[in-house]
Amino acid sequence: MRAFRLPSLIPLLTALSLAALSPGLAAAAAAPPPAGQDAATGGETPLAAPLMTLPSSDAQVQYYILAGEMAAGRQQPATAAAAFLEALKLVDDAELAQRATALAVVARDEDLARQAAQRWLALEPTAMDPREILARIAMSRGDLVGVIEQLRAIIDGHAGGTADGFRHVALILGQLDDRLAQPALEVMDQLIKPWPELSGAHQAMGMLALRFAQLPLAEEAALRARELAPKDREPALLLVGIYSRQNRLAEADALIAELLRKEKNPAELHMGYAKLLLEADHREAGRKQLQKALGAKPDMADARFALGVLAFNDRDLKAAESYFKPLLKTPRAQDANFELGRIAEAQQQYPEALEYYAQVNRGVQSLDAAVRRAVVLTRMDRLPEARELLSALREQLPQLAQRFYLAEGDLLVGADQLDAAQTLYTDALEEFPDDADLIYGRSLVYERQKKIDLAEQDLRTLLKHSPEDTRSLNALGYMLAVHSERYDEAHDLIARALAQEPEDPAIIDSMGWVQFKRGNSEDARDLLRKAFARFPDPEVAAHLGEVLWTLGSRDEARGIWERALRDNPGHPALTETVERLSR
Repeated sequence: MRAFRLPSLIPLLTALSLAALSPGLAAAAAAPPPAGQDAATGGETPLAAPLMTLPSSDAQVQYYILAGEMAAGRQQPATAAAAFLEALKLVDDAELAQRATALAVVARDEDLARQAAQRWLALEPTAMDPREILARIAMSRGDLVGVIEQLRAIIDGHAGGTADGFRHVALILGQLDDRLAQPALEVMDQLIKPWPELSGAHQAMGMLALRFAQLPLAEEAALRARELAPKDREPALLLVGIYSRQNRLAEADALIAELLRKEKNPAELHMGYAKLLLEADHREAGRKQLQKALGAKPDMADARFALGVLAFNDRDLKAAESYFKPLLKTPRAQDANFELGRIAEAQQQYPEALEYYAQVNRGVQSLDAAVRRAVVLTRMDRLPEARELLSALREQLPQLAQRFYLAEGDLLVGADQLDAAQTLYTDALEEFPDDADLIYGRSLVYERQKKIDLAEQDLRTLLKHSPEDTRSLNALGYMLAVHSERYDEAHDLIARALAQEPEDPAIIDSMGWVQFKRGNSEDARDLLRKAFARFPDPEVAAHLGEVLWTLGSRDEARGIWERALRDNPGHPALTETVERLSR
């Protein structure tokens, strides 16, 4: 069911809380694997560091350290952090405080993280990482005074100088959720006030405003930064990014041409401009800049790789392959192998795809490649091998077990092995009883099994803990619209989701469908047209076609169905709709 699907399970993205840490903090929370082993394929788990020892004869201190390391080895970061904090009451050690902080962040325990970061900062007053963590915690609690205090200290104490300090602060604030855009901009406004003549301060405001799509503010700040430092290229590049977002490409081109007249390395400038254009969804303009970058520097791997990705997204697989293959003997070989695996998979050349994915054996992308191997094995009717692979990954990387359970569940559902999928999710939830994605995944299976009461029970559990979770609101509302006559209740649930995500095509489709079920066919038609324009999914096509058919626009309905069936032959919801109405 389109509106009742786990998003982006495959390809799998392994988004650990570790990813939000600075390199130093990540290293404190994660130990390197033994020599000859990669973190993605074996060895110590990311929380299991070599046993720490401190120069202390205090048995109590050593007890707490040992307890903390044992907890970290069992993937219990909060317990480990708490034990280290107990040790820190008895001994002064900045490295131990750093490790306690990193583990508390991994555990997503704000109170523990705040205590550990404060202790770390007391022991190492010049450290920037604990201040960044304290600033994030203060922002999450609405304590703008606390945020400003920590960020001002980062600016004043930055090793690169005040301007670099502002740039660092802009990056910190820019990582916040969009819902915190206004307080983040207010904080930056307060921070730059003592520095009215510093170009870097206004540059930081422009960067942050651009991040949160406050384009007039971004332009004003960038122009002021350029006025204060007319020879500095950074304000000009910021303006190029702003103009790209505003569709003012002639002005952006003029600025780039001005910069190119002074540029000794034009390839880098073309590459930078290409990134800005692609971020603003100017694909063809971005492609031209990438080609110019490659023309100026034929061995520029980043430009070649980006052109390959564009070609792949355009379904020009031959061109994509021609860009990726020369990268196999460059530092981007891992990326190239992964993309060539995707190309082979898209061409149903499954043995070749397995070979390419097997070459991706380092870093986070190796996990994505391993999951793609499981997908390919399933498509080769080797589902047991795919399940064995994912099971092995769970054993090797227990901190990512939930993600691998989700990937396996998705494969089982795709293979229509619903009983096996239900068993898998239920077993996984015994291990991780509060994991929202696993509960959601099981609700999908229950719905496919026509166990609507159990599916509803799982979704109600999610809404009990997160009443405004748009995914669960939309899924439950859509399910009620399809499998019951509780249309008013379904409408209210979907409306709550739509209020939060008014441009989400899946939610718009759900609202269109429930309006149709309530007898509001013309409203349904308008909503479904909007959803289909943004997301031409076969199930949305089925819905729109049925509404048009009911309203008498049968030729238009047939045209939508025929195009959808060409791209998605045998799609169950679409096929059922066409056969039912065409009798």
